[in-house]
Formats: sequence, structure tokens, C-alpha cells
Amino acid sequence: MVDPHAEAIVAGAISAWMSPLEETLLGTADPPEIVRLLDGFCVSNLGDRLGTLMFYRRGVGAVFGLVLRDGRRVVVKVHRLELVPQGLDGVRRVQERLAALGLPAPRPLGDPSPLGRGVASAEEMLTAGRALDAHRPEVRRALAEGLRRFVEAAMPMRETVHLPLAHPFDLPPNDLWPPAHDLRFDLRLPGGEWIDEIGAAARAVLEEPAGPTVIGHMDWRAENLRFNGGLAAIFDWDSVKLCPEPALVGANATTFTGNWSDSRVDPYPSIEETAAFGAEYMSAKGLPLSRGEVRTADAARLYHLAYNARCEYSDASLGFFPNLNTDRGWRSLLRDHQGLVR
Repeated sequence: MVDPHAEAIVAGAISAWMSPLEETLLGTADPPEIVRLLDGFCVSNLGDRLGTLMFYRRGVGAVFGLVLRDGRRVVVKVHRLELVPQGLDGVRRVQERLAALGLPAPRPLGDPSPLGRGVASAEEMLTAGRALDAHRPEVRRALAEGLRRFVEAAMPMRETVHLPLAHPFDLPPNDLWPPAHDLRFDLRLPGGEWIDEIGAAARAVLEEPAGPTVIGHMDWRAENLRFNGGLAAIFDWDSVKLCPEPALVGANATTFTGNWSDSRVDPYPSIEETAAFGAEYMSAKGLPLSRGEVRTADAARLYHLAYNARCEYSDASLGFFPNLNTDRGWRSLLRDHQGLVR
């Protein structure tokens, strides 16, 4: 019998944040059925029964931290199929290589397989280190240098693994935005057209990007990294994509301070901090950006700010987070940055 405490954890997470995630992704919002599905995955893919559920986090996908009956600590993530098209095997190969090279990458376990209406994958649980405030200059520098180290380590695999392209490089010409990363967002709500105009101008520049294509982590931010003296853990591996290097830097420069699980830390970077992150990445690389690469990086900064502003506008319009601060958020940052691309 599965620990009934697991059902209580799942039920608590669902009640704390109402969304259609479970119905859409797992085919059910019934906690006992979700635990049964998870236990079945553990038996068929990891060779043991679910023992204890440590946590359940929901957002882009469904993430379960658990202990198997043999004592192994494992993270199981259920992915939305439209967000990991044909790329999960390549991501796991990158994880394995970087772990072998000494980067703090959780080693994949078993094989991905369908779970509910999504696809589930498992990896070892890393518990070392803690998240740090990336507004501190020394932490920001460590993040920038860590991203460059990630790119260098993954570079030899660029031609041998199949990975999805980062947004917007994977989109058809007439599509401005990708599918929303969270099911609560409506990116077509009237009133956000000014955001679309800025995003479209940035996207037009990104139609002809400058710089080499690299394997990079597109959500390289404080919440997804742990430090213990140095970098101790890297999470959120379904954010590994192929991307022009300047666009990788520009996109991450807009979000590297984000830690939405810690309300004490301001998640938004200033315009000065976004510029500093890019400069510190290039210092770690040892090469300056060309004029074309600067334009690509700036366009990526603007595009990703516009996407986040569209998500924020959706939350404000639909009544999520009624105390949302409209003076300090993605829309405010977008207005600060909109002169980057002309």
C-alpha cells in the first residue's frame, strides 16, 4: 500500500493553486489516482515501489520528489508533450555528459515513458547547496560564469544530439508567441497589443541572428540553481535548447534573478543588471560581442521581456494575483528596455 501521506501532499498542492494542469497533463485531478499513476511509473521504470512523497510542485509540468522503498531519492517530472517535442532524449544525453564532466547535473534514471497524457522522466535528486540572491554582484557573476561553463561543456554534443530550438527560433513565421508555459495564461487578451508590437519588432531582428548556435539552458536563474561554495546543483533540464549564443545570453539576462519560491527576493533585474549579466558572460568567454551579436542579444532581451509582460498582463486581466504590483514587474521592465531595438 502506498503511503496515504502522498495523497495528502498532492491534494494540498491542487487546492493551493487551482488550475487545469492535472486534468490536462495527467488525465485526472483525483489525488489517489495520481499517486497510483506515479507508483506505476516507479515500478515499471525504476524497478521499485513509491515509498514516500517528499513534495509535489506544479507549474509548467508536474514535479514529484519521492523516496523509493529501497531508499533512493528521485525526482519525477511529467512534461507537456507540446513543450518537449522529440527533444527529451537529447536533453538526457546532455545531462549524462555534463554529469560525467563534473558539472552538478542530476543523472537521468530509467527511460522516459507516457504517464497520463504527458511523458514522464526521472532523475536522481540533488540536495546539496541553496539558492542565493542573484542581485548580489558576486552571485550574478557566478551565474554568468556557470552558464558559460555549461555551454563550453555541452559544445561537443551540438552536432550529435537532437534538441528543440529555443523560442522564437522554433516558431512558424506568423506566430509571435510560443504556447504559454503555464496553462493559466491567455496571450491573446485584448489590451496587450502594445506588448505584441514590441515583441514583433524584437522577433524581426531575431529572424537573422548573429553568433554561433550553442546548447544552452534557457531558464538559468536563481531558483533553478544551488550553490555550496560553488555551483552545487542545476535543475529544470527541459529548458535545455539549441540557441544562438548571444540570444541565450540576452534571454537569461532578463530572468537570472528570478526565484518565485522565495518572496523575500525581488525576482526582477534592473536594466543595469541585465547589461551586467551579459558583460560578465562575455568576460568569462574571453571574447567581446560583435555589433551583430549585440543586436541579437538585445533583441532576445526584449523578446523575452515582452513574452513575460504578456503573461503578466494575462494574470492582471484574469484576476490572478489581485495584489500584483503593476509599478514593478515585467511590463515596467519592458518599457525600460523598449529602446533596445529600433
